[in-house]
Amino acid sequence: MKRTIWLIIAVTVLLAGCASAKMPQAYIDVAGRSVVYMKADIATFQISAECIADTTDEARKGTDAIIGEAISVLKEKYSVSDENIETGYLSLSPYYVWIENERVLKGQRGAQSVNVTVSDISAVGNIVEDLSKINGISVSSISLDKKDKSAETEKARELAVRNALEKAETYAAAAGAKVGRVQVISDSGSDDVYTGSNRMYAMAAEATMDSASGTGFYAYNLSVSDTVYLTVELL
Repeated sequence: MKRTIWLIIAVTVLLAGCASAKMPQAYIDVAGRSVVYMKADIATFQISAECIADTTDEARKGTDAIIGEAISVLKEKYSVSDENIETGYLSLSPYYVWIENERVLKGQRGAQSVNVTVSDISAVGNIVEDLSKINGISVSSISLDKKDKSAETEKARELAVRNALEKAETYAAAAGAKVGRVQVISDSGSDDVYTGSNRMYAMAAEATMDSASGTGFYAYNLSVSDTVYLTVELL
């Protein structure tokens, strides 16, 4: 009889253990996103020039003269330092044209570009206007940025986590549960900074825009975004 009782107890404990093992902990996976806006404090652009001449040396000198004049304007009038001026490309090559289906050498071509960074965004319009007075010069790829985005990047990450936790709490409450500990945190692997290509998006979100003088270049604010993924325990 005692043996039968012990057998029943052993089976009961075993079944209870199996039942417990079959009840895994519940979790929820959520994604959090955030966008933080910031004011640009630097502008970058490219100036380029080319010259066609009879000889390679003449083409080089012609191109160098155009770029040199542009750099003089930037340094003397807008106090742009040497560290904010860097050569983009420099090339010398034969220049051909097609005449009656025949490739004819017409001279030598020199081409050069310089990348420029300025910290006074309000001067961009005037800079473009002054540079446009130099024959043979081209100004392109004007964009705005912020030199140090570390504070905004950190804030975006923090807000993304908060957003994910708020979602988790909403879903848990709807399911009649509560949020427990965060088990896993992962992010998208990079922070997205929206600049010129997202100009209209940034302008719509920020009402305070500063317009530069001169050629009417309009400054715009930037935004940095972050996405984070959480696995949260449900209680």
